[in-house]
Amino acid sequence: MKKKVLLTTVFVLGCIVVMLLSGYMIYGAKTNFGDKSHIIKGVKIEGNDVGGLKENAALDKVSAYSDKIIDRQVNIEINGQTVVATFGALGVSCDDAKYVEKATLLGKTGNVFKRFSEINKAAKGKINYDIDVNFDDDKLVSFVEDRLSIFNKKVRNSRLKLINGNLRATKSSEGVFVDVDATVEALRKLIKENSSAGDDLSIDAEVEIKKPKYTKNELRKCTDLLGSFSTSYGSSSADRASNVQTACKYINGTVVYPGKTFSTIKTIKDRTVENGYKVAAEYSSGMVVDGVGGGVCQVATTLYNAVLFSELKVVERSPHSMVVAYVPHSRDAAISGDYKDFKFKNNTKYPVYLVGSASGGILTFKIFGNDTRASNRKIEFVSEDTETLQPGDPVEKVDKTKPAGYREVTQSAHIGYKSKLWKVIYVDGVETKRVQVNDSKYNAEPEYITVGKAAEASPSPSPSPSDDSAKEDKKENKKENSDSDSSTDR
Repeated sequence: MKKKVLLTTVFVLGCIVVMLLSGYMIYGAKTNFGDKSHIIKGVKIEGNDVGGLKENAALDKVSAYSDKIIDRQVNIEINGQTVVATFGALGVSCDDAKYVEKATLLGKTGNVFKRFSEINKAAKGKINYDIDVNFDDDKLVSFVEDRLSIFNKKVRNSRLKLINGNLRATKSSEGVFVDVDATVEALRKLIKENSSAGDDLSIDAEVEIKKPKYTKNELRKCTDLLGSFSTSYGSSSADRASNVQTACKYINGTVVYPGKTFSTIKTIKDRTVENGYKVAAEYSSGMVVDGVGGGVCQVATTLYNAVLFSELKVVERSPHSMVVAYVPHSRDAAISGDYKDFKFKNNTKYPVYLVGSASGGILTFKIFGNDTRASNRKIEFVSEDTETLQPGDPVEKVDKTKPAGYREVTQSAHIGYKSKLWKVIYVDGVETKRVQVNDSKYNAEPEYITVGKAAEASPSPSPSPSDDSAKEDKKENKKENSDSDSSTDR
């Protein structure tokens, strides 16, 4: 019995093999499976029938189709502009040879059952290779950065400008910037989902919107006059007047934003000839000397008083070493080198705009902003001298180059003071508060006198070289007298 079953099983298996071989021969005859140089019939790559073609011919056919993929266009919209790019320009490529090689090996490798299955599927049109596109990420990123970023639109804050004597707020606009990473990912997704040849594609670039920090509606609120102050420089020398005008020019038009600190020294630039400054009288170590930029302290002082009336926060202020003539005591602000500055902070919620003018011997600063102070509230500033410091006895300086009996006052005496500045607040004309603003000390300086003590020349009946020396001394004395400056207007 067992023998009979075994024989039956062998017979059935034999029949199956014969049937498979017969089917294989029949399909093989139809699909040229025996020709290893041709692709079996029915195979497609991206819908393109390559069955029956040799490998090179199939590669040419597939490459021609891939070129259509690479040349497919994408219209990228950004900030109202359209940038046209092909898949190839975006770093896309197709590996044609890989799929042609796969197609060529179909039905020709593996056991008979594997081959038969592949031939059967191909004959039924079930084998179609979709071409996957490859991305050159560096090329794609570079395209977005180089070709799309040029259409970025910078954010534009509103600015304050003085136009025909009136303060105006300029237009503001949003900034639009391409989001490189997000745009790259959007393009990759679009291409992967449309990786065949076809019509043009369109996409909007991914962008970031940046709002302006200050809009026109906000800055048009900053046209209130917060405070102003004027001083006279009409008696100054031409060079000193020029320095006042130069420093004023650098400050004029400055905008100080909320929370920011204004520095006079930084704004008026270094006091050098290259920056437009000239040599004029100034204070130095209790003496009146000539220096480049002499007179700029009057600019700092005038601005200081405008800041006081605007009630902005004074960050740094120093008195002069000696009193000045153009403001009351404690109302001055000295600057020197890079260590003595006048600074103030914009402690309001809106920008402030500085307008400076220096003409006809009058220096004026006006500060504009958003005034929230009550209309029935007024302020004034009162100086109070708490102590007077006497200059003491004159100081004589011997000059051996001057003849005996020579005497000249080279600097007049300066009385010193200790002083306080008070801010007085009135509501409906009634004083409600008095606040001390600062303490100031101005040094007393004695009168300085130069006296001559040169040895007397021996008389000679005939001209000698000493006569020439005497003439030169006389010229030098005349020059010294004309150059001396006892002014305290710094």
